[in-house]
Amino acid sequence: MKVFIWIGITLLLLVVAYFLVVFVFSSYVSSPGSYNAVAYNSKLSNQYYQQDGKVIYVLDGNFFQVGGKEVAGADPDSFTVINQHYAKDRHHVYYNGQPVAGASPDPAKAIDADYLVSNNKVFGYGKQIEGADADSFSYLYGAYSMDKDYLYHYIDTKIPRTAVPAAISGGHDRYIRHGEQVLYLGNVISDDADHFEMIDDEYAKDAAHVYANGELVAGMVPDGFTVLSPYYRKDKHQAYYFNSPISGSDPASFTVMNDAISKDKYHVYYNGNLVENRTPSEVTRAEADELKKLWKWRALHLNATTVILVPHDDVSDITNDYYVYNNEVYSRSEKLTGVKPQEVVVLDESDKGFVRIGDQVFYYNTVIAGADAETFTVLTNRFSKDASHVYWGEHRVTNARPSTFEYKNNLYAGENDAGEYVLKMAEY
Repeated sequence: MKVFIWIGITLLLLVVAYFLVVFVFSSYVSSPGSYNAVAYNSKLSNQYYQQDGKVIYVLDGNFFQVGGKEVAGADPDSFTVINQHYAKDRHHVYYNGQPVAGASPDPAKAIDADYLVSNNKVFGYGKQIEGADADSFSYLYGAYSMDKDYLYHYIDTKIPRTAVPAAISGGHDRYIRHGEQVLYLGNVISDDADHFEMIDDEYAKDAAHVYANGELVAGMVPDGFTVLSPYYRKDKHQAYYFNSPISGSDPASFTVMNDAISKDKYHVYYNGNLVENRTPSEVTRAEADELKKLWKWRALHLNATTVILVPHDDVSDITNDYYVYNNEVYSRSEKLTGVKPQEVVVLDESDKGFVRIGDQVFYYNTVIAGADAETFTVLTNRFSKDASHVYWGEHRVTNARPSTFEYKNNLYAGENDAGEYVLKMAEY
């Protein structure tokens, strides 16, 4: 017993010693002093240093991770730090180690960590905000700022001011209220600020709409809207898997069983799809936890919104897009009624991307419109042809003839302005 105790103590000491060595080494190699570098003003910024008679910029002072870069042309003797990001010498103003075009060091006044005024010009993130009024300019929060005439988001979005901007109650810094408008990342998303409210970090609503990360969710209504879990939501009409409606669901009785399985008084659902071969009464919590085990169960689509849950070992894969269960064939999106497994012919055994079923050819799960199955030939993992056309994936290539087409390295097909796919050569 004592031997095991001493072995345990020894292993513990070795682990502690290992982490101590790593910590000391990391501290040493991350320390500016290890590089003969001295911060200009460590209280204002950990990004600007003098090293061997040069001005060095280091992102967040992290020498070990990213290393230091000389601030080209900077004068080390007159160099001073303004704040974390901005600095100046007798010639230039710098933002994150780069000269700020149009800014003069005298005067140069920081408004915030990312904003600066110089010679009646306003600069944000190291670039001039065209037309901004220096006398009335002020920083708000996040990437929002304003002057007497405009509300700004970063430097490239400005909105004529009609009111004093204000924060959204419970919102984060991507949102701002401007009169009756609500903005998200500088874009107006609602004209109903009086009724706009945050639901959580992702969702918000006004009197007529629900928004997810600043985007209006089509069809979703604020009446009865509730976030049920990270995967499920509901409103007065139906439940949703993420932001996709669960067709036919009953919001009043909808219950989340786990991340994969949910149910209402009428149906069971798997990842938002109706499960045809299970009833609500038989799917208890324990059964729901069993059905979400991917190594035990497979969901096979009967159509776009309906699946069956079957034992994983009873399903065999023809390709990654076509499967066999009970001698019937399923694709990713539907059951192929009347198609037998032997009728699914894989045309390229290496990638298994091209498949022929009857008189149609598919690239993965998408039909190649107009392809002639009798003369179809696979050329590469993307290129194919028949007697009349060359194809790139599922797209017909309009400027290639099958009789003369030859594949060359770096050749591909891309969409042009007319929506046609044409041959192109990749440049590296």
